[in-house]
Amino acid sequence: MSLPTHGANPATFLQAIGKKNTKQMIDFSVNTNPLGAPKTLHEKWNDMKEFAFLYPDPEAASLTEKIADHHQVTSEEVLPTNGAAEAFFLVASLFSSQKVAILQPTFVEYEQASHAFGCKIVHIPLDADNGWNWDIKRLKDVLPTVSALWICHPNNPTGVTYQAEQWIELIEAAKKEKTYLIIDEAFIDFVDSHFSFDSFVRTYSHLIVVRSMTKMFNIAGIRLGYVLANSSLIKQLKISQPPWSVNGIAQRAGTICLNETAFVKQTVSYIKKERERVLQQLSDWGFSVSPSVTNYYICSVPKEWESREWLMYLAENGIVARHTENFLFLKGKYLRFAVKTKQENDVLLAVIRKGLDERC
Repeated sequence: MSLPTHGANPATFLQAIGKKNTKQMIDFSVNTNPLGAPKTLHEKWNDMKEFAFLYPDPEAASLTEKIADHHQVTSEEVLPTNGAAEAFFLVASLFSSQKVAILQPTFVEYEQASHAFGCKIVHIPLDADNGWNWDIKRLKDVLPTVSALWICHPNNPTGVTYQAEQWIELIEAAKKEKTYLIIDEAFIDFVDSHFSFDSFVRTYSHLIVVRSMTKMFNIAGIRLGYVLANSSLIKQLKISQPPWSVNGIAQRAGTICLNETAFVKQTVSYIKKERERVLQQLSDWGFSVSPSVTNYYICSVPKEWESREWLMYLAENGIVARHTENFLFLKGKYLRFAVKTKQENDVLLAVIRKGLDERC
């Protein structure tokens, strides 16, 4: 039985495991904002529809300027993309047939994009016994041997970030070795008091930061991301980007969402409270959970259950979890869950408790 390579598609997942959607399912495999999209988007939706019938601005100039202002960089250091996925493939094209490294386990599309351009990949494992932290010495040692290093910040699927001091140490080492650091910050907006590298692209020419707007603002179907990097790199990426890549609705939605500072603040507060509550309960029940600082986490499979069996049990009880069989080094020993609404999280905890009681 082959499982989907991504979460966020319950119908595909249920088909893969041979289950019918016979009851209301809660999709814990999707990591978008549980509070939904900003109210402003709903209010302006009818006005935005007109952009579906017009060719978009090929340069996405208004959105680019808005992003640049948001991150305090120049417009020449910004490239809007058709979701973060397009950004990954555009960035990977810069290192065609070269050797790159990926900190693992992590989001699968870095490897997919790198393979698409014939890259040779070195995988660097995180330390599960040390809170899924990195080995900074090992990372620095690999820098002279590769053209680029991919790092997710906070990491997907663990939700873990790394010490700011070690980040600076790594960035300086990469600068010395002229090795590019590709930092995916798709979920950084969910992190309380987060440490971002957006403005670093102005002074570190070897830094490439990828951002996503689909997660925080719950607009996954619109597809909107962007790259922050020095102007010469942005020019190279534009050469490979297809025309009309960012549609008109996405451009309009992006400019609206970047004004939603109160919405972001509300979300961060809500996520933090619910995450801490859920992780504490799971820890009390004996689960190994990652010390996540964002809107998802990984949780061990109960020792009384096999991984696929536990996944099936959850689905039979209305819970869609993200398997980890295609996350390197995890081998299905964990499941990833999103932090949802309090009501949804309570349903998850009740189903898990029931499963534990069945095997006592």
